[in-house]
This record gives sequence, C-alpha cells and structure tokens, in this order.
Amino acid sequence: MENIKNIKYLLRDINIVRKKFEEREKNEDNFNMFTILRKESDEVYLHSRFLSALLDPNGPHRLGTIFLNSFLDSIESDFDYDEKSLEVYPNNQNRSEYKEIDICFIDRVAKNAVMIENKIYHEDTNHEDKGQFENYYGRLIEEDKIPEDRIEVYYLTLDGHEPSEDSVKLSGKYPELQDKVKCISYSVEILEWLRSIVKECYNKPSLRESIIQYIKIVENMTNNDTSIEERKEIASLIGMNEDNLMSAKLLIDNFNHVKWHTIYDFYIELESEIQYRGFEILHKPEEEDITNLVHGGPIKRKVDLVLTVRKENVPVWIRADFTDWLYWGVCRDKEEKIKVSKEISSKIKSFMTDNRVFSQEDIWLCWKFFGDSDKERIYFPDFSEEGTFRLISPQYRKVTIQRLINEIEAFINEVLKY
Repeated sequence: MENIKNIKYLLRDINIVRKKFEEREKNEDNFNMFTILRKESDEVYLHSRFLSALLDPNGPHRLGTIFLNSFLDSIESDFDYDEKSLEVYPNNQNRSEYKEIDICFIDRVAKNAVMIENKIYHEDTNHEDKGQFENYYGRLIEEDKIPEDRIEVYYLTLDGHEPSEDSVKLSGKYPELQDKVKCISYSVEILEWLRSIVKECYNKPSLRESIIQYIKIVENMTNNDTSIEERKEIASLIGMNEDNLMSAKLLIDNFNHVKWHTIYDFYIELESEIQYRGFEILHKPEEEDITNLVHGGPIKRKVDLVLTVRKENVPVWIRADFTDWLYWGVCRDKEEKIKVSKEISSKIKSFMTDNRVFSQEDIWLCWKFFGDSDKERIYFPDFSEEGTFRLISPQYRKVTIQRLINEIEAFINEVLKY
C-alpha cells in the first residue's frame, strides 16, 4: 500500500505541472491554417500534398532542390537524378497521386524512381491477389520501365512500423520487395527534416510560418508537442527522491498490464451492454488476442480484435485493427460464416446512395471510424492516443461504449427504413 500512496503523491505533483503548462498554452497563439482547412489525419490532401510541394524543385517555394536533397539525406537515399528530367508527384500542376502512389520521384532519363506510401492511421489496401506495395511497385516496373534495382521503396508512418506482409508479398511476384521496403516515420525522419529546412527559409516569412505550423501538427500527431521545459520539470520531479523514482518505475513496469486490463474491460463491458440492448453476439475476441496485441512481439502483435453482433437481421462488425482506429460496419464475410441477406444488402446499397459519412471498399458494404475527432478515436496498440488512454477511466469507458452502441443502433434503424 505504501507504493500506491507514493504513486498518488507523484501523480498529484505531475498534475500540478500539467495544469501549469496547460494554462500557459491557453494564452499562446495556436492558430493553425492546416487544421482549419483539413483534418489532421488527412493523408492525401494534407500530408502528401504539402510534403510533395516542399520536395518538388519546381514547387512554389522557389528554392530549387534544397528541400529535396535535404530529405534524401535524412532518409539515407541513394536516389540519383538530373533536375531537368526529374518529376515529383503530386506537384503544383498535377495534384493527383501518380498511379495511386502517395509521393513519387521519377527520373525517366536515368531510369530511377522513389515511391513513398504515406500511412497516418489507415491500414494497407490489399487486393485478393496482389498487395498494395506489389501493385505500385509492379506498375513502375511494367508501365514506366524502371528497373527493379533502381526503385527505392519507403513506408512512411507515424512511428515507423512495418507494412503488412500481404502488402509486399501476397502475389509472390516480387520476392525482393520485402527486403527493399525502408520504414520511415513522422516522429523521427520527417520532424528532423522539417526542423532543418526551416533554417533555409529565413528570408521567406510565409513559407517559414507554413512549415512551422505543419511541424506543430506533426508534433501533435506523434506526441512530440510537450516543451523541453515541461519535459525537464517532469524529469526533475521524478528524480527528486527515491520514492518518486520507484513510483515512476512501478508505473512503467506495470503499464502494459494496465493496457491489457483496459482493453479486456472495454470488450467485456461492451459485450454486456450490447446484449442488454437486444443484440446477439456472433463472434468476439479471445483473451489470447488481447494478450498478443499488448504483450506479443512484432509478429504476434499484428492481430485484429473483432466483435460481430446482430440486431433486426443486420450483422455489424466492430473491428480494432493493429494498424487502424476502431471502426465498424457491415461486410461480406470472406468465409461466409456470417451472411448478409440479399434484403439487407439491398437496403444498405440504397442507404449508401444517400450517405456521405460511411465509406465502401473491398468486402465492406459500408464502414466508418468511431469517433467524431482524432482525439476521440481509439487505437488499442498505442495508448499515447488520447481517446485510447482515456479508456483507462471507467466512467469515460462507459460513456464511450454507450456512444458506440447508439451509433450502431441509429444506423440499423436508418437502414431498415429503405
């Protein structure tokens, strides 16, 4: 009990530090044009386009190849190009992706290319016979005639995790691809690069301010937005005495267990509440899946937590993928263990013609992420996400579960009107 008491004192003192810096932040200039115009997690229209605008030597920054060369150095690229024959996509004239590749550099004369797949929260979009990377890589080889050994492949994510195995080797057509993919992250390579190129904009105030505002977005997404002063004060507080040191260690040592119990309690309480509301449970995650997600190694951690329920003959899949936010919807089960009737499929099809909130792709008749904002969304592999971390609170967890079920019930009621 003495350990618990010491933790309470430590958390109380850290809480004082947090409130002090939050109060200071309220008075700071937090106006950010990017977040006003686009969602922070918008991979295509915010991140890929802004990054490519900086990387394009012919971009509106008018600084030539300075940004591009600095970026290539930061990711340790061997890409060799001639500025006269270099093409960067998207660009100011053509803002579309090149053959669905998020960011692409091509020198058709030198026969060199770089492809960058940009993933903020979404998972890889693989097809039944071909992975996403295989598809893009193959098109550069077969359509653009770029030799395999002259294509560099990068996977850009928040934390630098690897792409799914299916993405790089589902068809088996390009066995070398799996070893060619280099993982880079917003939290390391992108942030370091952005901070370095700000120095090149000393005489371009508009450009400099744009990059600074974008850095703030990336810092927020990657949880790098605490000030050095704040970090030093917390470190000083923890190292103040032996009790604080041991209390912090106890928290760190047990946090994986806190995560496991939070996820487990979430599903137990969700199952209980959803049955109370009259749903039938068709499939639910196993305890082993939660254990693998929290405690497993890189391979075991790649699990999906799936809860499938049904009401009024409408089956709904609630999924927490290891690479994506919690989302839910109706899909065509590949194994056909849970079938969607023709009548319900037809109603959903009609519903989708009038609805812009839900998406439709591959086996999914309709799906949507849970949560109205990034701060509310749930990503179980990463408890640094605010919406996920708050689930540790029983009250917040209860309210979140009720909101999720309310969303699903409203959806079912709306579909059945068609």
